Amino acid sequence: MFTNIPWMLYGATGRTGTLIVEHAVSRGHRPTLAGRDPTRLRAMAERFDLPWVSAPVTELGRVIGDARLVLLAAGPFDATTPPALRACLDAGVHYLDIANEIGPAQAVLAAAQSARERGITALPAVGFGTVASDGLARHVADRVPGATRLDLAILLGTDGTSAGARASTMLAMAGGGRLRRDGRLVRSALGKGARRLATPIGDRTVVPVPTGDLVLSGHTTGIPDITVSFAVPMPPVAARLTMPMLPTVAKVVGTRTGRATKRPAPRPSTGGEPARSYVWARAATPDGRSAEAWLSTGEGYAYSARSAVLAIEATLAAEPQGATTVARAFGSGLSVEAGGELLAPA
Repeated sequence: MFTNIPWMLYGATGRTGTLIVEHAVSRGHRPTLAGRDPTRLRAMAERFDLPWVSAPVTELGRVIGDARLVLLAAGPFDATTPPALRACLDAGVHYLDIANEIGPAQAVLAAAQSARERGITALPAVGFGTVASDGLARHVADRVPGATRLDLAILLGTDGTSAGARASTMLAMAGGGRLRRDGRLVRSALGKGARRLATPIGDRTVVPVPTGDLVLSGHTTGIPDITVSFAVPMPPVAARLTMPMLPTVAKVVGTRTGRATKRPAPRPSTGGEPARSYVWARAATPDGRSAEAWLSTGEGYAYSARSAVLAIEATLAAEPQGATTVARAFGSGLSVEAGGELLAPA
């Protein structure tokens, strides 16, 4: 079966990478563990009795070996995606990542022709972002043919956050706000559009943010106008006043946060009930037809581990797809299979 097909996980010792290893091994996979730190890689490889190799991401092509697929789990992805994708294209092996930033998403989808010519699949964002959100986007879009507007909202419930995730978030915020309008990305002030949204856990303030969903859900659904929002712990007025300052703060903090990825990543808390995350999607047509739904998931990092391994299995079992999204290649069902539960509108 495809669990015997060799594949590589680059970024295996990070927080999400560790969870991916644990879940993959539990399903019979034996990936090669890869990354920059030989000491941590050796310790993890001995724990799971797995092969390992250490190299900077810029030298990934040198160590791919007989792997048929590479999953990139090391950020910041604006820096790691280009060399990892190039190495996979050159070697003719499938490329997947767990990024959810605009630049990496655009880079992967822009490699469509090269991926087809080399007979491989290239899938960006196979973690929580955007398997949960893009899967739900396809679910509601399929119910409303002809939709021209898509709104997504994401309520993250995590037991802490990794240094790599903080670095990627800071880099994304440093670029300012983005929306998708008429099929193009346009700039928008951070904080603009903040509003209250009824959610399964009560009313929350949500504010538009620049994420890879703007690119990927546009590719999946073909909907021209897309807004993606995150929940923030403040009233809408406060969000509109304070968030415009984030790009300046992010430019100062981002480099320091990026350096933090070299330190051991924190592990999830083991006490109490695990946090839950929620995703909302609403697709609407110009004539007033619409469909909306909520997806409840477990803790975001655990969901990412499950969704990434399922995406690997789907990729290895299917014909090459070129460069595309999980939801477009395999449908919206994977978002539920990874641990999501569809809910009625709040």
